[in-house]
Formats: sequence, structure tokens, C-alpha cells
Amino acid sequence: MTKLDQYRAARETAAWIDRSSRVRPRVTGSDRAKFLNNLTTNDVKRLAVGRGCEAFVTSGQGKTLAFVVVHALPDALLLRADAGGMDLALPHLRKYGIFDAVQIEDASAETGEILLMGPAAAAWLERVGATLPAADDLATSATRAAGVDVLLIRESPAGVPGFTLIAAAGDVPKLVEAPRGAGFPALDPETFEALRIEAGTPAFGRDVTEKNLPQEIDRDARAISFVKGCYLGQETVARLDALGHVNKILRRLIGRPGDPVPPAGAELTADGKAVGTITSSAFSPGRGVGVALGIVRVARASSGLTMTWKRTDDGSEFVLIVDDPPLLATQI
Repeated sequence: MTKLDQYRAARETAAWIDRSSRVRPRVTGSDRAKFLNNLTTNDVKRLAVGRGCEAFVTSGQGKTLAFVVVHALPDALLLRADAGGMDLALPHLRKYGIFDAVQIEDASAETGEILLMGPAAAAWLERVGATLPAADDLATSATRAAGVDVLLIRESPAGVPGFTLIAAAGDVPKLVEAPRGAGFPALDPETFEALRIEAGTPAFGRDVTEKNLPQEIDRDARAISFVKGCYLGQETVARLDALGHVNKILRRLIGRPGDPVPPAGAELTADGKAVGTITSSAFSPGRGVGVALGIVRVARASSGLTMTWKRTDDGSEFVLIVDDPPLLATQI
């Protein structure tokens, strides 16, 4: 199956990808909500069981140590992040965990997860016995799907309706066979990367690093509470909010037909001045052009503005256009 076939399946029917390489720490203990609330940007204490939120784990200087999704389960708070996305945050959490009644366990090796996405995903899950989560983004339900016990999460990191299924590691092969047997194709990493970039979903270690301030990632409405109580790094975040904006921000960029895909790390320029850096890039099978995420100067961040990047081997320059807000499935 071609990349275009995979891409179309994700947007028109359903497709899936194994994302078991992501990390899944669990925080248990009576102080778990207070503990995470004191170390993240979102209001974890207000999360009802079965609901979730995005958040940044911040340092004392307000820099991002991790970009996570937090899910409130009956007996734990489950954190999920990209592969390697908790390398800085886990030691940080364990350092502060000694002051509260909490236990932090990395459940990544014992569990796996697949993401099923597309308009047909929900109906298929119900046909194989799953009880769907509430309609809220990042809602969860403990259920069975295709004969496997799963934690089912409603989420759309690829910009189309989707569900993540978390199961015991030994059950993941059986879980994978179910959508494959239904005729839903597996997405290769490059095609999923194109969908992720088109959706504007940042990846830690690429689009978000420990050098970034939370507001530079442009997830304020989803990942930052400006009215919750004090937390580590809040002073910096609040000061930036009072000032009104950061100096640079994450934006989605689109190339022109026939141009090469810009490499991650490429410098972006406008009017002869450096204005940003490419953080992630891929070829979009659906649009037939390169798409990218990049940290750019706020003055160059408005939709429709252009900038250039230069190929190192021959010095050729190519144009990228700011293409925000993120693409919706209905626009393809």
C-alpha cells in the first residue's frame, strides 16, 4: 500500500499505528493530584476520573522538561509522552516526590499502545465490543476491544478522530491483528509524521525541548491554566502572560510543489535575517508538498507570511509559507 493510500485511509476510513515506544508513567498515592498540580502547568487537581488534559512539566525557571498528557484513572494519574519525552521529567518528579505520599512507576515496558484513527474508528470499536469514552477530548474508558482488556482514550494527534488503546504488552500483538484483519492499514512512521505535523501536534525532543518556554509551543488553551494555584515555574509563565506574548512561537509551514522537504534544524530567513528554525518536517502524500513545524519569530508568525530555507549542498533557496491554524481533516 502506498503512502497516499495510507494517508487517505486515515482521513477517509481508518488506519492505525503502533506507538508502544511512547512512555507511560503512573503516579499513585493519596497526594498524587496535589503533587502533579504543583509541578505542571495545567489544573490536574480538577481532573475528574475518566478525563484528561495536556500539560507541561516545568523547571524552576519555567522551561519545559516534558510535554505530557495526564489521565485521571480511579487509582492513579497516568502520564503519556513521546519516546524519550520523560527523560528529564522523571528524575525531576522523583526528586520532588519524596515530599508527598506518592509512588511513581514507569509502566512503559509492561504496556503498549496503538492509535486507531479515522471516521470509521468509533463504529468499528463498538462492533468489537468496546465501550467508547465520553465525547470529551482525552476522555478514557476501561473496556474490552477484540477480546483484549484496554484503556481506551479518545484523542486526535493526527488531526482526525482517533482512539488510543493501551493494553498489557503481551496483548498488543493480538490487538494489532484486529484492525489489520478488518482491512485497516498500518501507517508507516513517515505518513504518520506528515499527519501529525499537519495537525500541529508538537513532539517533545523536536518541536518542544528544555530550551522552550511553555507559551512558545502555542498550546495555552489546552495545556496551561492561568488561574490555578502556585506551581514550580509559574512565576515565569505568569510574567510572560502579563507581557502579552513570547518572542518566538511554534508554527506550521508548507512548501511549494516540487520543492524538497526542508530538513529539521534548517535555518529560516526573511529579508536577509534569521527568523526561525525547522523542528519537524515530512512530505505530505495528501498535499503533495513538504510540511513542517518550526519555531519562528512572532513578527513572522502570521498566516500567509513567507520565509526561506537554504539547501546546504548547493545553496539553493526554497520558500515556506506560514500555514496556521492547523489543518482540519475536512480541508483535505
